[in-house]
Amino acid sequence: MYIGLTGFMATGKGVLADILKKKGFKYCSLSDVVRQEATSKKLEHTRTNLQKIGNELRKKYGGSYFSKKIVEKIQKYPDTNWVIDGIRNPLEAAELRSLRDFYLVGITSSPETIVKRVLSRKRKGDSLSKKDVLEKLDIEKGKNEPTDGQQVAKTIDEANFLIVNEGTKKDIEKKINHFIGLIKGEERPNFDEVFMGISYKWAQRSTCLRRKVGSVIAKDSQQLTAGYNGAPRGLKHCKQLGGCLREKLGIPSGQRHEICRGTHAEQNAITQAAKFGINIEGSTLYCNTHPCTICTKMIINAGITKVVYDSDYDDPLSKEILGEQKSLEIVRFEGLKKI
Repeated sequence: MYIGLTGFMATGKGVLADILKKKGFKYCSLSDVVRQEATSKKLEHTRTNLQKIGNELRKKYGGSYFSKKIVEKIQKYPDTNWVIDGIRNPLEAAELRSLRDFYLVGITSSPETIVKRVLSRKRKGDSLSKKDVLEKLDIEKGKNEPTDGQQVAKTIDEANFLIVNEGTKKDIEKKINHFIGLIKGEERPNFDEVFMGISYKWAQRSTCLRRKVGSVIAKDSQQLTAGYNGAPRGLKHCKQLGGCLREKLGIPSGQRHEICRGTHAEQNAITQAAKFGINIEGSTLYCNTHPCTICTKMIINAGITKVVYDSDYDDPLSKEILGEQKSLEIVRFEGLKKI
């Protein structure tokens, strides 16, 4: 078995790697290639230097360069379980998926927790101000970075299993044990995993050319309705009309939602409930993407009391509204996404 790790700084990748090593996994990291290059250039192994060198090597040799080097190394030991750390680009993860029984595990924490951890640990090479930490976190997320550079946020979106680390080492160990148990068929998925898995399945029906989204509304451990994003019933979708209008107009993701032929997955799930007379008050909405401003307002007014989302979505007004209200709980999904 091969377990790859991806995540932002100070989210617990090292702790997770140590847990797996104690279970008999042999450790390697894509960063080993970067460190070797830094040493050859006589550069200090600071996070800034390693980020810069890593981006330079990806630009020169391709986004999957480090993964290819690691695959060459570990294929010499076919009977060994490996934990592969330092995966920071979807191209690296894609290359590693050439390995049989490879699973990508993402680990994340809130920005507030990351800042607190970095400032408290005072590790050599870490920033000493909140501003510096957030700037480096933006680089890891991929903000203004090349597609073959650091793209940790997009890599986390590709994970088979996600851990949200806001607790202790024991919490992380319990979560990774659950994942391994699922792989071995020794544990059952919990209901959050079931409904998020269904939302990903509904997303496969999406006709959107930008982002495929699925949503499920559930209550008392039962699915009530579902939806995916696409053109209204009976109307042509963007591909049939020659492409995405928002792309043609250069509208960034998260803006000007009204300039779109599609109805969002959450909206379709809510309107399906209205069509069939299903009471969704007090329910939970699952979606593989954070709701936009329009969906957020509909969710609140529909009486839904909890949203479980997976991938983030760049819509500041949605998050501002969610921060002001108290009737709706919104949490980042963690657990099994797909195998």
